[in-house]
Amino acid sequence: MKIKSLSLKMQIAMNLLFLGFMLPLSLTIFITLKSALLQSRTAELENTTTLLHSEVELFVNNTVKIHLRTISEKTRDICIYYYTRFKKGLMTEKEAYDASARFILDPNFGKIGKTGYLAAVSSTGILEIHPASQGVDASGFEFIQKAISMKNGYIEYMWANKGEDVERKKAGYMSFFEPWDFIVWASSYSSEFLELLDINDLKGTLDNLVIGDKGYPMILNSKGETVYHPELTDANLLRGEKGATLNPELELMMNQSKADPMKVFSGLYRDGLSGDMKLGAVRYIESMDWFIISSLPIKEVYGVLYTIRMILVIGCIIAFILMNFLILVVFRRMLAPLNEVSRIMSLFAEGDLSQKIHVKTHDEIAKIAGEMNSVIGRFSDFFCRMQKDVAVLDSSIQDLTSSSSEISTTSNEQASAVKEIVSTMEDSDALSKSVAQRIDEVAQISAHSREIVNEGVGNVEQSLIKMNEIKVSNDDTIKGIRSLGEKIEAIWEIVNIINSIADQTKIIAFNAELEASAAGEAGKNFQIVASEIRRLANSTVSSTTEIKTKINEIQHSSDRLITASEDGTNKIEEGGRLSETLHATFEEILKTTEVSADSAGEISRSIQQQVLAFEQILQTLKQISEGINNFVLSTKSTTEISQKLKDMADSMGSFLEIFKINELEQCRRQGDII
Repeated sequence: MKIKSLSLKMQIAMNLLFLGFMLPLSLTIFITLKSALLQSRTAELENTTTLLHSEVELFVNNTVKIHLRTISEKTRDICIYYYTRFKKGLMTEKEAYDASARFILDPNFGKIGKTGYLAAVSSTGILEIHPASQGVDASGFEFIQKAISMKNGYIEYMWANKGEDVERKKAGYMSFFEPWDFIVWASSYSSEFLELLDINDLKGTLDNLVIGDKGYPMILNSKGETVYHPELTDANLLRGEKGATLNPELELMMNQSKADPMKVFSGLYRDGLSGDMKLGAVRYIESMDWFIISSLPIKEVYGVLYTIRMILVIGCIIAFILMNFLILVVFRRMLAPLNEVSRIMSLFAEGDLSQKIHVKTHDEIAKIAGEMNSVIGRFSDFFCRMQKDVAVLDSSIQDLTSSSSEISTTSNEQASAVKEIVSTMEDSDALSKSVAQRIDEVAQISAHSREIVNEGVGNVEQSLIKMNEIKVSNDDTIKGIRSLGEKIEAIWEIVNIINSIADQTKIIAFNAELEASAAGEAGKNFQIVASEIRRLANSTVSSTTEIKTKINEIQHSSDRLITASEDGTNKIEEGGRLSETLHATFEEILKTTEVSADSAGEISRSIQQQVLAFEQILQTLKQISEGINNFVLSTKSTTEISQKLKDMADSMGSFLEIFKINELEQCRRQGDII
């Protein structure tokens, strides 16, 4: 179903534009906020994980430190005990020293963890008492030099026991025994102190750590087993039954963290136990082979986002309603001038050119209305000029028809008169031939001949007058026809102007359609207006084509009329010459008849001359009669052409009558009314 209402089209277009703008904007805001929330929560979670990592590491180090300190100081106390016995004389110094060494090297007492041990290092870096490398000079190691400078305290260093290829983090505690100048050293790998750690001592701190509303921290070992979890005990978060992977995303983050223990790795993962999507942050404690993990449900991460989404949806709905209300109000005011333009153009299409478009705005619609008024004014000027030209053409044709009728009537009279003269001359010729036999009737015949000649002279003079009138009238006819041709040429110029305006209108409409197409969906409405303008221009070109056809017919008829009139002029001039010859002949006849009347004695000779003159006159009159007949035929052709021109002018006048224009205004503009 096609939408015909421009306001509805504009409303739909604005709604689509609104949706096309607000939906991407809202989506962009939503995605930006979502990303910002995720980044913010991720940063918080990473900070929490770093803090938790520090606390757990501090807890482990303190536990290990306390344990090693206890062993180291207890061993030093044993050395003090035996040294005191030596001082009391209960044993020799060597016996005291050997007894202390036995305690240090005792497999049970001296064992710390799985591979740790007790040792005594001199202040010069010699391993005085050592279960595997006794007597070795270790002063070249950096951590030994640091220990010598410290003598007492806790130290961490990287070390690989004898038979091991990979260095691991090792912790040691030193207690200096000055009498024998050695440092009692208790050391072991940090990972071997797990059994010493009581996670319950850390549980209180971990339980009090708040991560959102439903988030929590947890500690897993490298197998995925829970070292600490607020809800689960002795559970494996990485492997389910039959070794199925529960949290592949979490396992990936744990592997990344193990590869780079100094960095926190975060990301989204789906909890394989609860099925909830969570945001997690992982950091690895290498010394304990533990993974510190902080997690937060994704619903809590995006909790505020859902509220913002609801606000955006409600805001868009309210804005949509307000926009449509404003569109209805604004478009009604905007479309009022367009409705006026549509009404005037409908009247224009029906042929009413007397109306003008009255638009009170000063925008593009007013500019279009002004151009439309200009087009209507030009059409009004054109049709007014055409009506005037048709009126002049009709008047000229009527004058031409009237002149042709008069010429035809006069020609018929002249033909009749010439025929009478020919008949009379034939009788005179017969009388002249019989004058010798009827000499006694000379006087009467002479008198009768003079009367006839006088009448003939009068007729010939009348014929000359009529011929001159015909010539003048025919010249006026030719001038009128040529003037008509010039007016037709002016009509051609007007038609060309209309065609030029129509072509420019089509070009403007075509460019408007291109611009509307480039504008896409928003330009479809203007494209329809441009198409209607181009259709009006095509209709104008069609009308001007019909006018051209009529003008061509008038021009052809005018050309034929000029040709026929020029032929008639030639005939008229020839008839005039013949009439002048006839007039001269009649004057001679008149003189002859007067001589015959005055000089009866010369009748015979005059009759002979008269016979010859009558024969010449008779031939001349026959030629005149033939010329007049031809002129009558030409006059009939001129009359027929005049009638055709009149029919064409009437047809053009009927065509122009369908257009209603303000004749008073147009005629005043063209100077017809002062």
